[in-house]
Amino acid sequence: MTAAWRMWALAAAFYLVAIFHRMSLGVASLDASERFGVSTSAIALLSTVQLGVYLAMQVPAGVMADRLGPRRSLTLGLLAMGVGELLFAFSPALGPAIVGRALVGAGDACMFLNVLRVAAFWLPPRRYALAAALTAAMGAFGQLLSTAPLSAALSDVGWTPTFAASGVLTALLAILAVNRLQDRPDGVAAPAHAALGPTLRRAWRAPQTRHGQWVHFALMAPFVTLTGLWAFPYLVQDQGLGRGTAAALLAAAVLAFGLSAPALGALGGRHPDRRGVLTSGAAAAIAAGLAILLAWPGGHPPLPVLTAVLCVSGFGGAASMLAFDLAREGSPTAGGSVSGMVNLGGFGAAIVAQSAIGLLVSIHLDYRIALLPLLALAMWGAVQVTRHADRGVAVA
Repeated sequence: MTAAWRMWALAAAFYLVAIFHRMSLGVASLDASERFGVSTSAIALLSTVQLGVYLAMQVPAGVMADRLGPRRSLTLGLLAMGVGELLFAFSPALGPAIVGRALVGAGDACMFLNVLRVAAFWLPPRRYALAAALTAAMGAFGQLLSTAPLSAALSDVGWTPTFAASGVLTALLAILAVNRLQDRPDGVAAPAHAALGPTLRRAWRAPQTRHGQWVHFALMAPFVTLTGLWAFPYLVQDQGLGRGTAAALLAAAVLAFGLSAPALGALGGRHPDRRGVLTSGAAAAIAAGLAILLAWPGGHPPLPVLTAVLCVSGFGGAASMLAFDLAREGSPTAGGSVSGMVNLGGFGAAIVAQSAIGLLVSIHLDYRIALLPLLALAMWGAVQVTRHADRGVAVA
């Protein structure tokens, strides 16, 4: 492995840890409900706050990535996640747990953007789409750890030891980041920084940024909403599946994400003109899958249908990584900031969907009704992605 790929791999390993923390509520939501003595819908507040802080930090974290560099930004992010996870582990009530998840969200915001900055500094431009996709695949392994393995740990070891161990490990990784990660190859000068305000305005107005945002909106939001929080309660409480079976279905969705991402990244890098078709098709497939799931007669689709819809959401999540390659073409000098703007699309939609579902579940509505906001967002996103692709925006 060359030095460039070694640096990327080290940074991507930190992202793997971040995804474990981000998605851990996917199987821990019912345990959290029992621990804190609140309803499942109230636990949605934990995820909403975490993603809300993550979302609010996207542009600031992007500016940090561009100004401070990946090494320092990743170190700060790992420390924030480690402290947040420790607070979450020892919290006796919902209030301190919310603060812990907010710290996890703030630290998580520093991860993906900086892995992309490492890739941009160390790898040639033609490898950028592949590096973004491989980063997503690394994240998928982190999410796999947050499905069946985390569920087993919570059952066998318990809440506090499980989350405390992950918090300590994350904080210790900050030492590795500050001592081993290098921002750019030796002899390569740091990029010149233009005035911050005009740079952000140009990046925000670029049509490529808009295209990337809609791709991320349509493809990442369903994946995060389902695997990050609501699929597990839906499968257990509404569909009557055992926890082990539900965790296995989430793992299947994550595997679909992880296995699809490298192939889609390689295809997008070799054939950039096909990115519009790929992302439009994936967005339409997700919307169609959700519609089939919610319209199934009797409200109880067979296991193969549940598995297929979740796996399609995983494929869509992998295709969302093409959004960063699309957006980067419009503002190559503001890489971290542009990546943060793209992230606003998917995670902003995920917050809306998770909150709306939580509200509808809290008033005891059927899951088929509660999940309708996610279907509406997926359909809207699919239309917007197709509209931008048909215009030829950001297609090389």
